[in-house]
Amino acid sequence: MKYDFEHYLQAGHGRAYVIAKADPERYRDRIMAACRKDYSFDMQSEGSRAFLTYDLISLYEDPTPFIEAIKESYKDPVADKDWKQICYLTDLLLFFEQRKTVIKKFKQLEKHLYSDKPLCDMIPFCQSFEYVAIKLIEDSSIKVIWNVANDIGKWFLSRTEDPQRLASQFLWFDGNLEDELGEGSFDELLKYNSDSDGVKEYVRIMSLPPEFGRKDRVQHATSEIVMSWMRKEPKIERSEMRARGLMTMSRTEALKLAEQFIIETDTDIKASIASVFTSGKYRWPLDAGLLIECAASDNPRLAEEVRSALSLLKDERLHDYAISILEKGFDSTAVSILINNIRKSDESFILSLLEELPVTEENEEDWHGIASDIGVNGDNPELPESLLTWAYESTLCSWCRKNIVEKLIKRGMLTAEIKEELRWDANLDISKMIDEDWE
Repeated sequence: MKYDFEHYLQAGHGRAYVIAKADPERYRDRIMAACRKDYSFDMQSEGSRAFLTYDLISLYEDPTPFIEAIKESYKDPVADKDWKQICYLTDLLLFFEQRKTVIKKFKQLEKHLYSDKPLCDMIPFCQSFEYVAIKLIEDSSIKVIWNVANDIGKWFLSRTEDPQRLASQFLWFDGNLEDELGEGSFDELLKYNSDSDGVKEYVRIMSLPPEFGRKDRVQHATSEIVMSWMRKEPKIERSEMRARGLMTMSRTEALKLAEQFIIETDTDIKASIASVFTSGKYRWPLDAGLLIECAASDNPRLAEEVRSALSLLKDERLHDYAISILEKGFDSTAVSILINNIRKSDESFILSLLEELPVTEENEEDWHGIASDIGVNGDNPELPESLLTWAYESTLCSWCRKNIVEKLIKRGMLTAEIKEELRWDANLDISKMIDEDWE
């Protein structure tokens, strides 16, 4: 399946560069627009799209109009609270050695720090300030560290909130500081700034023992504790249980939960139990048939959680179960179940479903899990190569694409065309892999 330039651009896919290189003027306006607004799918897991944008701009003899477009968007105060936008545009400007523009933004964000707004309103500014500070340190010299630590310390002095909440806003910067100065980073800071109230306060606050989690978080969850949560709140979400310490539970205790699932009569509680088994750490430990029986429950949440749990399992019965659902129409969870229990003979059937599947940000729930499952199962010789090709071309998530590319390399599926695309991928981990593959 081949998509258009817009799809590959949104995906950060190297094919966007290859397409634009063939006719740069045709795509000038779109690349200009890409200079004004971040277009990453998931900045936090993928990283910035700035690498691809920089390469696209390099297709033109004069980069000045593109740089001016980046600056214009960067100067917009609206960007100050948009972490993704700040990350993307900061990276681009530093690529083009526009350090003065970034310093101006840093000073603008610095002013925001000393606002008397509630902390909840300050968090977006703190995140943007932290990112720009880190990038300036990486781009220039270690001296910037003293100034930033002093700024943050002064901010700490101006606030009345719990010190742990304040410290949590700058953990990334603090980790970066330790990378630059070594394990004795606080001593190094004080060595040259012992008279600075800001630096001293930074060291005091960031030296406090971290207190992560909530007061109701348990250290070692047991099946009895987890069931007590469910008895009190039958419709409790898995995310809430995680926050309370669900993932500290042993697999032995998880087995007890599975046994409780069998005898539980309250379908809401049953659904909450099933939700525990929808992640890789706790896969359903008993016979899959016990779950299949509940997959057609009249309780929508129970049916959904059970099918999500089934999508992690390998069992001959699940193959036929998935086929029976998909013969009635597209169902993303059923596709995932089938991929985990794939047979070579399923190739034409599953491709007929995937080739009709739109891939957009709006319908992420339909395709994202499928692309991820294809990558996870890429080592399975029963998985047709055509599914890896579909996932490589289709997914908008370069984190998933990285896993898929690893499997393409292992299977010897890299054509000259694909190798050229990988060189220009927005995800540097992908381009690094192809360099290693060529060695």
